[in-house]
Amino acid sequence: MDKINHYKENYFQIKIILFICLFSSSYVFFKEPFEFYFHYILFIILLPFFLFKYGVPKIVFQLFFIPLIVGVVHLGLNNNEPFSFMKIFGGLVVSILFFYYIIVHLNFNVFKIFKIYIKFSFLIALIGVVQLISYYIGFVPGYDYSWVFNKWGVTEGGLLGIRLNSLLSEPAQLAIVLSPAVYLAIRNLIHRDNFLINKYQSILVLIVSILSTSSVGLIGIVLSLLFNTNSFRLRYLVFGIAISIISYNVAYKFIPDFKTRVDSAVGLWIYQDFNLNNTNNSSFVVYNNIHIATENIKKYPVFGTGLGSYEKAYSNYTLTGKVIQYDFEFNTKDGNSLLVRLFAETGILGVFFIILIIIKFYIKEEPDPQFHKNHSLICKALLMLIILTLIRQGNYMLNGLPLIFLLYYYNSIDYKNTLENI
Repeated sequence: MDKINHYKENYFQIKIILFICLFSSSYVFFKEPFEFYFHYILFIILLPFFLFKYGVPKIVFQLFFIPLIVGVVHLGLNNNEPFSFMKIFGGLVVSILFFYYIIVHLNFNVFKIFKIYIKFSFLIALIGVVQLISYYIGFVPGYDYSWVFNKWGVTEGGLLGIRLNSLLSEPAQLAIVLSPAVYLAIRNLIHRDNFLINKYQSILVLIVSILSTSSVGLIGIVLSLLFNTNSFRLRYLVFGIAISIISYNVAYKFIPDFKTRVDSAVGLWIYQDFNLNNTNNSSFVVYNNIHIATENIKKYPVFGTGLGSYEKAYSNYTLTGKVIQYDFEFNTKDGNSLLVRLFAETGILGVFFIILIIIKFYIKEEPDPQFHKNHSLICKALLMLIILTLIRQGNYMLNGLPLIFLLYYYNSIDYKNTLENI
C-alpha cells in the first residue's frame, strides 16, 4: 500500500511539473539578459537529482556534437555572439536532458505522458471558454489575465470580438498547443470514438481552436481533417483538395484577420507592394524573415551560422530600415517560424535532420488498426504540433517543444519493440 501511495504521489508531482513546463510560458521573472521562465526553476532544482540518479545519456552527445562544432566555428567567423550561442545551445541541452529524464522517470510510458498532455489541453480549452464568457459579461479579470501573467495580452477581433488565447501569450500559441487535442477531437467525431476525450470535450476543444482565429490553427484543422480522412492517398486527393478550398473560402469570408493576411500576402509576394497595409501586419513578418533566412543560407547553405545566430542574421539582412522605414523590429531572435530559423541557423543539414526524424519515426497504417491504435494516433497528433511549430513558432524550447519531439521518437521506438515482441 505504501508503494502504491508513493507512486500516486510521485505521479501527481510529475503532472504538476509537466503543466508548469508546458503551459506557463506567459510569465517570466525577467527578460534580460534572457527570458527566465517559471519552469527554469524546476530545471535548476531537479536536474542535479536526475543527473545523479540516471547519469548523462548518449542522446545528448549524438544530438549536439555537430551543432557545438558549427557554433564554435561561426563564433570565430563573427557570425554569432558568444552569449547568444551559449544561451540557445545550453538551453537546448538542458531542456532535452530534463524532458528525457521525465520520460525515463515514467519508464518510457509515452501513452501516459501523452494522456496527461491531452487532459491538460482540455483544461486549457475550458479556460478559453471562461475567457469568452467573461468577455461577453464584461468581467475583465476573467478574460484579461495580464494581472497574473506579464507576457500576455488580450487580442480583440476574430469571430466573436475576442481571439481566445487562454493561458498562452497569444492566439497562435493556443492553436499550436491545442493541435494534438484538435487532431484527436476531429478523429473522435468522425469515427464516433472517445479516445482520451469524449464527444463533448472534442467539440469544445475544436470550437476553442476555431475561436483563436489563428491562421496556423486553421491549417492545423485542415491537416487534421486530411489525415483523418486519408486524403493524402491519391484516390482521396479530390476530397482533400475540396476540404482545403472550402475551409479557405469560409475563413476568407468570415474571419477579417485572415482576409487581411491573405490580401497583404498577395500584395507582398505577388506584386512586391510594400505599402503600409501590406507591411503593418504578420504577413510582412513572414516575408521579412523568409528573406533573412534566404540571404543567410546563400552564404552558408549546409550548416547555417550556428544556434542562436538568427539575431545576427536579422541585423544583416532585414528589410526594415531599408525597403521600409520602420523604427521597430519583428521577431529579431526567432524568425517567427522554426523552419525559417532552422534554415538560417542550421542550414540544409539541420532541416534535413528534422524532416528525417518526422519520416523515419512516422507510424503508418497497419492491417490491424486495433493493434497499433494508440501508437498511430499519438504519432499523428504529435506531428500536427510539430508541423504547426515549423510553420509559425520560432522558439526551440517554448511550451515543452523538446518533449514533443522526444515523445514522437520514443512512441515509434515503443511501437517497433511491441512488433518485435509479438
